[in-house]
Amino acid sequence: MHAAQLVANDAVYYYLARSGRNTDWPMWWVFESTDGPAPASAEIIAHFTGRAEVFAPLRRRIHDAPGGFAHPFWGVDDSPVADHLVAHPAGLTWTACQDAMAGILTEQLDARVCSWRLHIFPDVSGVETLTGAGTVVMMHTSHALMAGPAMTSLSEALFAASPEPVRIDGQPVAAQRVRVWPAALAGAALTPWRLARFAYAVGREDRNIARDGGEGWLTQRPRTKTTLNRRIGPGRAMRTVPLGISAVRAPGITVTAVGLTAISLALQRYYEKHGEPCPEDLAAYVTIAAPEATVMGVNRVGADVIDLHPGESGLAGRARAVDATLRARRGSATSPRELLRLDLVDGLPSRAYRARFGTLPPANPDAPDPAHTILTSIRCEPSAELSLPGSRFRFAGMLPPIYPDIGLAHSFVGAGEAFAVSVACDPVIVPDLETYCELLIGAFRELAAALA
Repeated sequence: MHAAQLVANDAVYYYLARSGRNTDWPMWWVFESTDGPAPASAEIIAHFTGRAEVFAPLRRRIHDAPGGFAHPFWGVDDSPVADHLVAHPAGLTWTACQDAMAGILTEQLDARVCSWRLHIFPDVSGVETLTGAGTVVMMHTSHALMAGPAMTSLSEALFAASPEPVRIDGQPVAAQRVRVWPAALAGAALTPWRLARFAYAVGREDRNIARDGGEGWLTQRPRTKTTLNRRIGPGRAMRTVPLGISAVRAPGITVTAVGLTAISLALQRYYEKHGEPCPEDLAAYVTIAAPEATVMGVNRVGADVIDLHPGESGLAGRARAVDATLRARRGSATSPRELLRLDLVDGLPSRAYRARFGTLPPANPDAPDPAHTILTSIRCEPSAELSLPGSRFRFAGMLPPIYPDIGLAHSFVGAGEAFAVSVACDPVIVPDLETYCELLIGAFRELAAALA
């Protein structure tokens, strides 16, 4: 494999994007100016162009192989950093700012042209928990370029007083000159052998499972369909609410489990509000960090489905049940068999992988769905204070891509004593996002009281 080539697990995000699904990864930071006005766009742009060297690992674009016979390559993008900075009008309200950010989520990046943009929203008013003027900075990247584990390093690169270039574990080099034709010719010649090798290895492992017993390949059982399980459209709506880490801390229960329990209660009430029974098998598709899984490239994040236990009547009991399920499933993304599966599919021909992920099948209302919502949770722990000119960091947010047939997604981002929950949806499927957010915040408050 060439040093500049994407591994299969990273390339899949490029293939999914080419199929029409939006797989980009957005994250944002909120700052407050307490002793004066918020910095102007020109000041913020100068802040970033003055540290252009920290963007070096991001300055790349994808080069595809002819005929799709090899996974794509990263080539150097020598465009100026300023070309990737987008300044939005000053003076937006927090609601209008979030609406503009939701609009950005509909603008799929073509990583062959531009793999990242940095959006600047100066002088934002009405941000919850802020008394001074707010500034919001939003990074919009291709998911093939980076994922959640890089958020801490990226935060320091963008906002620390003494920045270092962003560190992205597992990132290939970016070639000055990309030679795609030799890789494509070799890929075409080796396709039959790679398919045969894959089939033999899968058969061998199936025989091992049958002989030794134990857990087989990671599978997901179908869940009861609800109004949230519909093919999503192009529109997006989003909201971020800062809570503070104290709102989600509970003895013996992880922060993620506390948040999942709040989601469980909010979804239950949302279904009831719309006259729909809450499914007994209510579940969330939850990402799980896999930092040692080098075969996953930069996207060292697996996922599994976590039961949300709506049948548990007491909130404390529900939280303990969710926590137990989460702890039991946390190792699934890095189990020896799952890592073996990833290693096997990494050896598949690129054309086989593209056939699976490069097209979006038509919506099928009878197709099984694995979950009712999605959650990504990140702990961002910078080792230095984050700031912009005249402003101090207050909280951060991010969002996962919305699953094609799940119309509601969540994220948690913790940074120091800050904690924020973000929600994104297709506004056709969830036309009353504000109502859902009120239910969710109310659920967090009730849960904090029950677990105190």
